[in-house]
Amino acid sequence: MTVNKKKKPLTTYHHGDLRAALIGEARKVVEQEGPDAVSLRAVAKAASVSQAAPYHHFKDKHAILSAVAAQGFREFTKTILVRAASAKTARDKLSLLGVGYIEFAVAHPLLFRLMQGPTFQSTNSDAELAQARAESVTPLIEAVTECLPGADEKQIKTVCAGAWSIVHGAAVLCNDNRLGSLIDTSDANAVGHLITSLLDIGHT
Repeated sequence: MTVNKKKKPLTTYHHGDLRAALIGEARKVVEQEGPDAVSLRAVAKAASVSQAAPYHHFKDKHAILSAVAAQGFREFTKTILVRAASAKTARDKLSLLGVGYIEFAVAHPLLFRLMQGPTFQSTNSDAELAQARAESVTPLIEAVTECLPGADEKQIKTVCAGAWSIVHGAAVLCNDNRLGSLIDTSDANAVGHLITSLLDIGHT
């Protein structure tokens, strides 16, 4: 007599790319609740995988948050480049990069805080994050260089520092609801244009 043994059902993983899926779930938590709310256990549960699965890709919470920050920097760079693509002059390009900067920060306040916070600014950051962060600054350097063709490297970096400080400060103040006492902050695009109009670069 033949006994038909039931085969144990196979568990299939449908995401296709587990690492990307885990980063996606972690990012959802960051965007909604902030990085402190992220845990590998919760991320695994959201992705419908075992609690051990994330450790094949990330050694700890810091590692997955680093990957989320890197993804954020790549999207940030894409956002500002798309915004600046319609520029007709170098000065317009610089202005539109700033507009894109503020728009991204306001659209993703908790992700932006993670990206720009002190935790991931160390030169010892992993290679993926370090590259994404460095590439995010390149459009600013290129735009300032176009605005000031006769400037040397030190001058270019100094002007970049000034422009970045102004735009970043406005973005942070908008997200902290502190700029509203001075200007209308209901439209990030309008705030971006107003703030970047104050950048006195390339006019002399």
